[in-house]
Amino acid sequence: MPKLSPRDAVKVYQVSRATLTKALSDGKISAEKTGDGHWQIEPAELARLYQPRATQKAVSRASPGQVSRDEPGQRTGPDAADMASRLARAEAALDAERDKTALLQRHLDDLRRLLPPPDAKPRRWWPW
Repeated sequence: MPKLSPRDAVKVYQVSRATLTKALSDGKISAEKTGDGHWQIEPAELARLYQPRATQKAVSRASPGQVSRDEPGQRTGPDAADMASRLARAEAALDAERDKTALLQRHLDDLRRLLPPPDAKPRRWWPW
């Protein structure tokens, strides 16, 4: 596959132009400059960091009668492997969010214990 310009890379992969430019300047993506000073990026470098955009053909709308009712274990092919990897990533992200929520809840409980009860009288500064 031929090398891509940053403009083409933005169209093909889910990345903004600013993010791509920053990644190029930081060295996160290896690319080469042409004699004119334009970047040429290998698609494999982009695929290493970014997901490809969904094409119009891939996003088809089916009526409920047309949807396959196969069990997840019955699917085969490259789409099944892609869906399995996406599902694994989503489950890992969900577990991380649950851990984060539990940590924040514990922190909130600790802060509530430090606060005075709502019916407590305000503390007076002067004893007289």
